[in-house]
Amino acid sequence: MALLGASFQIGRSALAAYQSAISIAGQNIANLANPDYARQSGRLAALVGGPLLGGVTPGAGVQLDRLRRHVDGSLDAQLRNAGGARSSADTVYQALSQLESRYNELTDQDISSLLATFFSQFATLETSPSDGASRDQVLSTARGLAQSVQRQRAGILQQVQDLNTQAETLSEHASGIAREIASLNELIVRQEADGTSIASPLRDRRDGLLRELSEIVDVRVREQDSGAVNVYVGSTPLVEFNRARTLTTERVLEDGMEIARVRFADDGSGVTLSGGALHGVVTARDVHLRGQLDRLDQFARGLIYEVNRIHSTGVGLVGYSSLRSEHAVLDPDAALNTDQAGLPFPARNGTFIVHVRDTATGQVITRQIEIDLDGLGGNDTSLADLAEDLGNVPGLTASVTADNRLQINAGNGREVWFTEDSSGLLAALGVASFFSGTNAADIRLSETIASDPRLLAASTSGLVNDGGNAGRIATLADDARVSDLLSGRSIAGYFDDIVGSLAVSTAQAMTDFEAADAVYSGVYAQRESVSGVNLDEETVKLMEYQSAYEGAARYIGVLDQLNAELLSLLS
Repeated sequence: MALLGASFQIGRSALAAYQSAISIAGQNIANLANPDYARQSGRLAALVGGPLLGGVTPGAGVQLDRLRRHVDGSLDAQLRNAGGARSSADTVYQALSQLESRYNELTDQDISSLLATFFSQFATLETSPSDGASRDQVLSTARGLAQSVQRQRAGILQQVQDLNTQAETLSEHASGIAREIASLNELIVRQEADGTSIASPLRDRRDGLLRELSEIVDVRVREQDSGAVNVYVGSTPLVEFNRARTLTTERVLEDGMEIARVRFADDGSGVTLSGGALHGVVTARDVHLRGQLDRLDQFARGLIYEVNRIHSTGVGLVGYSSLRSEHAVLDPDAALNTDQAGLPFPARNGTFIVHVRDTATGQVITRQIEIDLDGLGGNDTSLADLAEDLGNVPGLTASVTADNRLQINAGNGREVWFTEDSSGLLAALGVASFFSGTNAADIRLSETIASDPRLLAASTSGLVNDGGNAGRIATLADDARVSDLLSGRSIAGYFDDIVGSLAVSTAQAMTDFEAADAVYSGVYAQRESVSGVNLDEETVKLMEYQSAYEGAARYIGVLDQLNAELLSLLS
């Protein structure tokens, strides 16, 4: 009986071992489509037993003595890095694609088309300066152009705010993941405390969370001897055993724009971002979108200044009875080309001519005004000096207002206009302007011109059929007409550069994403070769374990038959 008892032990151990092996194969097959699952396998080992009759010691059967998770820590780290790079590149590409679509460059209402129409209508006005319909068309297109530039800027600002919101959402999500990783650390350490158990489902869940976290923020993972992992952002800990720090965002004003900065919630320190969607958000917002805002503002600034430089030195069907400069100075006694004056546009040493006409007699008084801005002798022209010089022109009064603007008034029955401004001061001050504003946020048609289209300065002389000044504005569309405010480009050429550089950046972002995606796919394939479940392999193993189990069952059956025969002999 004792002999059969040892044999029964061998069969029993085989049934238990292969039943467990079948369960492991079933677990692998059940998780075939689970992307976070790491394939498991069991190690079969012979049991040591005492000697049998004849002195042989074949053993006491078999056992499944170890469960193994097929993971490669190096591949997992590479996959996290590749996933973070891909997520960052994708975020940048999506933002640039959205930005590119805002420009609507394939429609008739894009800024390029409106700009071309605007200058062409000035060319039309040149041939018919007295035609009211031509003047109205110029003003209507100018309004549309200014509104389109404003809408474009507002759209970019809205996209900046959308990215701020995305940064807040991602930070909150990353914090939730960090807390769950810390909780899993504690559970894994507790479950594996006996030194033999492996908390495979918990580890699978944690590995999946680490990959998800790496797609938000670039992390470094260090596994401890206890089985817990510490997670770092840069060199700063995010998770240590069962303690997790959380991320938050702080809205700050930078250059008048609200920006959400990512910080650690506990001490407010900044978070180092070098990969993941948060890095993509910051790159898209702070490099590309803010760069676009700067270039769009500069485009509008150049458009305003260059058009106003010409418009301010012409005359409409009537002159001005009074004028107030749009732009104030900080100090009326400061030289007009200094920071102390604070004008938004440049002015330089030169002259301009002021004309005062008696509307009753047609008599015109002409005076040249000297603008001394050479920085020599300490007598450079200030706003107070300019007001004094203009006030000395017969028929004019001029003063500095309480808010430091230039006020010019023609006497009763007189009107005033200007020509030949080599200093650019009239445009810098915003005197007799066509456009108001200083950038893409506030560019608009001058209210003075809008209220009286006759003031549209199409003429250089005031003669009825003289459209020379409108022709000068029309030539601004020519690429040969460069602007110092636009890096030596023409107005149209500078805007083409904005659109062209955006297209190049978008194409590069797409290339970067495709490259990052290819790297990720390659590393993922390597990870799957190690950790992934192969259905064919598992099926073969299942059949092998099934055959072994059936063999063990038959062996038990034989033993049972022998045991019955032995009992019959003894009865």
